[in-house]
Amino acid sequence: MILWCGTAQAASHQDWQVTHQPDRFVDRVMMEAWADADKGPARMTLYCDTETGFRVMFMPHRALMPEGPSRIALAVDGAAPIVLTGDAFGDDTTDVVTLHDNSRIQRALSGAHHVTVHFTGADGRTGEDAFTFGDLAAQRDTLMKVCPIR
Repeated sequence: MILWCGTAQAASHQDWQVTHQPDRFVDRVMMEAWADADKGPARMTLYCDTETGFRVMFMPHRALMPEGPSRIALAVDGAAPIVLTGDAFGDDTTDVVTLHDNSRIQRALSGAHHVTVHFTGADGRTGEDAFTFGDLAAQRDTLMKVCPIR
């Protein structure tokens, strides 16, 4: 008798998954990819759909910064950081950080492998996370059709 005691390890990333949500008026195409932080509890999620375009969200799952405006610097695959503004949401812990002007980072993120993110909250507190994706470039052509850069 063989007894196996163990747990499957959760995936640390999901490359682009494409889904369709048809209704009688439009066939909405949606794409999503995510990566867990290389260290710590955070997750970075990339979204794209034909209705609302390209979006980036972070779920820090820790007390990173207070609720309100923030600055987020993203360095993709060792390139110079791109600084964007965003908003943090949460009470005792930072639940979600959203980015503004996502189109400025879309092209770089569409095929990213490693992303380093530096957060600065309205109170000056800072934090950093790093995320490693698999092969986002495999769906780059689909992403650019669903969410063309404006």
